[in-house]
Order: sequence, then structure tokens, then C-alpha cells
Amino acid sequence: MEVMESIGLLVFAAIYFLFTNLYLKKKRGIKRDSRSFFHEDKNRYVLILQGVIFVGFIYASMYLVAELDATELSVAILISSLAGLFILQTFVAGLEEWLLHRDKKRYWYVWSETIFVGLVFGLLLLTKG
Repeated sequence: MEVMESIGLLVFAAIYFLFTNLYLKKKRGIKRDSRSFFHEDKNRYVLILQGVIFVGFIYASMYLVAELDATELSVAILISSLAGLFILQTFVAGLEEWLLHRDKKRYWYVWSETIFVGLVFGLLLLTKG
């Protein structure tokens, strides 16, 4: 791992930690609930949408491996389907929290995860390209 990549990952992780633990938890008093994928108040349309996103990820990964020569592709192209999966899954989960449980404000945690994953992917795109 390159030095700039390591420093960037540490900076992003530190900013994410400070934002979630100091600002959201301490200053704003928003509690983070650990919730599974199949919790009881999960909207079924969101489950279907997340299933479609997962099937799209499987299709994109198989296309990259089976149809294209993986040795000629950059690292950013190879991990783009995985980054897309994480970004879309967390965004949809945050959207669900925002629509259904807006008063608890747990969507701040989920959307900060979305931004964190996007920044990490952008960093990998810039350094590995």
C-alpha cells in the first residue's frame, strides 16, 4: 500500500470516527441501533430493491470476470462493482431510515457510511487508477 493511500485512509477513518462518535453521539445525542438486514420493521419494497442491487452486483462482477480480461483492467474498474454495491445498499438503507424513522435520526449514521465508502473508493481510484 502506498504512503498517500495509507495516510488518506487514516484521515478518512479518523474523520468518520470523530463525526459519528463525537458529533452525532455526544453533541446531537443520536443513538446508533445495530439492526440486521431482516429486522421486523424492514419495508418489503426496500428489501426487494436491495435484492435487485445485489443481483446487479453479482451480474456486474461476473461480467468483469467472465467477459473482460481482468489482467488488462485497472484496480478501480475491478472494485467499482463492489463500491457500487456498498454505496447503493447504504444509501437505500439511509433513505429507508429517513422515510420511516425520521424522528430517531439514525439515517445520519447510514448516510455518513455512504459518504465514507464513496471517499475511500475515490481515494483508491485516485491512487490506483
